Amino acid sequence: MKKIIFLLIDSLMPNILDDCIRHRTVPALKFLIDRGKYWSNCVTVFPTMTATVDCSLVTGTFPDQHRIPGLIWYDPETKEIVNYINGWKCIKKLGLSKCAQHVLFNLNEKHLSTQVSTIFEELYRRGKTSASINAIVHRSVKRHAISLPLLMNVSTGFRFRNSSTLGPDVMTLGAMVDSEINKNIPRPMRGYKQKCGINDAYAAHAVKAMIQSNQLPDFMLVYFPDNDHEVHKKNPAHAEEALIRVDRHIQEILNAFDSWEEAVNQCVFIVTSDHGQTRIGNEERFNIDLDLLLDSFRVLQLGEKVGSHHDLVVCNNERMAYVYPLRIDKLAKIIEILSSESRIDLIAWKEKGQVTVKEGGSGRIMQYQPDGPYTDSYGSAWTITGEEAVVDLRIQEQEIQYGDYPDVLARLYGALHSQDVPMIVITARPRYEFKSRFYPVHLNGGSHGSLHKYDSDIPLIVAGTSHGVKEPPRLVDLKAYILELMDEGKND
Repeated sequence: MKKIIFLLIDSLMPNILDDCIRHRTVPALKFLIDRGKYWSNCVTVFPTMTATVDCSLVTGTFPDQHRIPGLIWYDPETKEIVNYINGWKCIKKLGLSKCAQHVLFNLNEKHLSTQVSTIFEELYRRGKTSASINAIVHRSVKRHAISLPLLMNVSTGFRFRNSSTLGPDVMTLGAMVDSEINKNIPRPMRGYKQKCGINDAYAAHAVKAMIQSNQLPDFMLVYFPDNDHEVHKKNPAHAEEALIRVDRHIQEILNAFDSWEEAVNQCVFIVTSDHGQTRIGNEERFNIDLDLLLDSFRVLQLGEKVGSHHDLVVCNNERMAYVYPLRIDKLAKIIEILSSESRIDLIAWKEKGQVTVKEGGSGRIMQYQPDGPYTDSYGSAWTITGEEAVVDLRIQEQEIQYGDYPDVLARLYGALHSQDVPMIVITARPRYEFKSRFYPVHLNGGSHGSLHKYDSDIPLIVAGTSHGVKEPPRLVDLKAYILELMDEGKND
């Protein structure tokens, strides 16, 4: 049985990959495509933010089942905003200790639903070995000791000394988890300037070390984050150079085998992304200031304790946001104000068992719910009323055809039902991004989070097996595909 190496490249976009292939600048990715199959139309989940996407990837479920709403969300039980680290200003405001608690422990062991199983847990039950290299979602059965660098230990008051986190047989979170692999990683790859090992060079070196020592597990998830950082800064129009650097690290992994041909003879390689990115305009008007738009309400700010005087909570996820009405009598007024802003693309909320979607500016409305006479290309059935053009749908002979918002019905439904509280989803139109106090913005750079195809379409490459992927491909279906490959003979 072949081993499976899953390479998750943050913010890898089909159009950039296509350009690089045409320009012959990514030989490793081109080789894998030539020895396998490539789809440019794989669809990720919503919100198009890493925390939610990774949970869907490893559990094979939408947020309504795994219960991680976004990178930023409001927890009504603890009455606090959960932030899995988005920008240094947020970390400074909340405190490094609280953010580290959410990322190192709460995400996997408290927030991620126990009603779903991760790919690592499933493989353990099947007697297979697995590894997670720098992936934020890694829950399994083995305890791994936390080993923070000295300055982080001091900054968190040594709170995490003698602590551990759940993961698969082999696990790294850069240099922050005690791992035998760290002994093989050069110290410059693990320093503070290199995000304590959460970088591409560290990930590639870790994979090489396991290949060269003949210790590859049956399945390995490898996270490459650097492309995302570059695209945020330089915008998608200048993303080719960043992807060229990623390709060099993939070349290093292929070079660890006797030959590249031998690599695909021994292993199945799956390469995909968590989301795309949208280019943001370079003027202030391309930032939709939610603090200003909602200034007639008393909004809970980051780091505050919720009180009876607060009207709502805003959780900004770049090109989407959750708005939580703390007083239900304010819901209609909040929606009215949001609807008046033409830079907002979609406003959606739960209402009498249905999802209502309203277009910003125009006020056009569509409503839908699961089950019904219309079927989409993924086999899901829906009841739809109102104006399908709100989400660029076309219905022909009872079949739903998606336009600029791929798989929008299931993805939006999953996000709105990720929590059992009143909540409003808003997304920004292309070129725009939401702005909130303390949160990062990306004028003239790249951003993501929304339902639009720019944020949602991702490439998928599978090499080293003839076993087909369910089409049209979706990231949420890849867990089931990996388990199929683990069946005897299907990945030969």
